[in-house]
Amino acid sequence: MYVSHCDLCLCTKIQRRLPTGELQPLLILEECWDVISIDFISELPELGGYDSVMVAVDSDSVGKRSHFVEMVTTVSAAGAANLYLRNIWKLHGLPRKVVSDCGPQFVAAFMKELYRLLGIEAATSTVYHPQTGRSFLSPTYSSWSPPGVQWSQIF
Repeated sequence: MYVSHCDLCLCTKIQRRLPTGELQPLLILEECWDVISIDFISELPELGGYDSVMVAVDSDSVGKRSHFVEMVTTVSAAGAANLYLRNIWKLHGLPRKVVSDCGPQFVAAFMKELYRLLGIEAATSTVYHPQTGRSFLSPTYSSWSPPGVQWSQIF
C-alpha cells in the first residue's frame, strides 16, 4: 500500500512485466472506401423499432468518413451484408479490406453474403491445381511463364 503512493518507490521500482508495444496505425490509402471498418453499437434505447446501429468507417487519406445504419441487435452477418449493400455499397462499391472486431467468422459470412447478393462467385482452389489459379504455369511448375514464351522475351 505504501509503495503505490511513494514517489521515490514508484520511480525506482523494477517493472515485473514486459513494456507495452507501440500502436500500429492502419495504412493511409489513396482511394476512398478501399479499407473500411465495421462495428456495431448495440443495446440502445429502442426508437422506431431499432435498437442498434451499424457503423461503417472509411480509412482513407483525407479523413474519417462514416455511415450510420439503424438496425436491430439480432441481425445476422447476412442481414448486415444486406444493410451494407442497400446503404453503403450503392454509394462506394466493394471494399478491398474489411476491419472488424466481430471476429473472422462474422467477416467471412458477411463477405460471402455480400458476394452472393452482388452475384459474385467466390472460387477457391488448392495450391497445385493448374486448372484454376495457376493455369498459365507449366505442368511441372518449374517455370512461371505462359506456354511457349521465354523469360528473355518478357523482360
